[in-house]
Amino acid sequence: MNDEKHLIILKKYKNQIIAKWIREFIHIYPEYDKNVLKKDADVFYKFMSDLHIPAAEHSLFQAIPESQKVFLMRNVSISHVVHSSQIWIDAILWFIQENPRGITIPMSLTRKIIARVSLYERHFLHQYSTITKELLSGQAQTITELHEARLTIIGKMAASMAHEIRNPLTAILGFLKILRNQISNQNYQRINSYLDTIESELLSIQMQISGFLSFSKKDTIEEGFDEVSSRSIIDNVLALISPRLVNDNIELIFQESEDIKLKVQKIAIQQVLSNILNNSLDALSEKEGEKGLMIASRLEEDEFVIIISNNGPEIPPEIKDSLFIPFVTNKKEGTGLGLAICKQIMTKNNGDVTFDSSPNETSFRLSFKQSVNKLHLQNAIN
Repeated sequence: MNDEKHLIILKKYKNQIIAKWIREFIHIYPEYDKNVLKKDADVFYKFMSDLHIPAAEHSLFQAIPESQKVFLMRNVSISHVVHSSQIWIDAILWFIQENPRGITIPMSLTRKIIARVSLYERHFLHQYSTITKELLSGQAQTITELHEARLTIIGKMAASMAHEIRNPLTAILGFLKILRNQISNQNYQRINSYLDTIESELLSIQMQISGFLSFSKKDTIEEGFDEVSSRSIIDNVLALISPRLVNDNIELIFQESEDIKLKVQKIAIQQVLSNILNNSLDALSEKEGEKGLMIASRLEEDEFVIIISNNGPEIPPEIKDSLFIPFVTNKKEGTGLGLAICKQIMTKNNGDVTFDSSPNETSFRLSFKQSVNKLHLQNAIN
């Protein structure tokens, strides 16, 4: 009887051999599903008995890379493959030893089948070792790249911090010069207002630093919430940008509604308003001809909104969807952290910041989603 006829016999008794393999494998690894093992065993048994197909050309052998991906994804130990091969050999030898109905399988055929199982095991282990080394190498490369990326982010944050702090420092220096002239001229009438502005700017710098820290840390000490006048928030920021309005010949239109009492982080919200206004002024600096900036505040149902609009260039379409994502910017010297921090501050203050931009106008909308109380003031606008 040749090998082909003996293989027919082995295929006839396939279920008994597979059942033996499953029993032994489950005994060692009870966490496996028997139905899944049965499907896998059918495929492997076909590989063992398809001796007319060279092992390297068999579909199961060629599928080893895909099998390894499944192993890695499921975090399966490679020792399971080794034990599986040993149990297959034991199951084949068990069948031969049992010798059902006097059937004899020649040793030459038995050695071919065992060699085929061993070849699969060796190739699987070799490829597994190779792919594991590649993964470890890739992880090391990833760690290096993440470290470099972190250094890049730190550099960008440092540059952005310097950029954000520059404007308040410039304002402080300007007011100090004015203050010096006022003192020398013994004009004390407006000294207190200048000192108030300087103090406000220093607090703004403090909040800028806190903002950068809070961007990456959850336990940073934050400014408390106070009930403040909406008009005072807007007036304080407008006082700071008034020199730029004059120097850049920008027309300001201010449409203010009733004064509203808001419970917010005052300095943080002033930081948001200042950032958006300065961004608007930066945009207008690129425009030729008439330059207009409009600020409007009003109640809309249970929201208080502040809208800042300018007739500068449109925000590029390619960054519109990601404008509030860190490091997204179209400014040459910008780093894209300002608006991301603004978004974060508005969220903390139960609000939101959105925008709309067209070739004719760009508008930013600050909305405070809270119950608001009207402050009855005697004068509308001084």
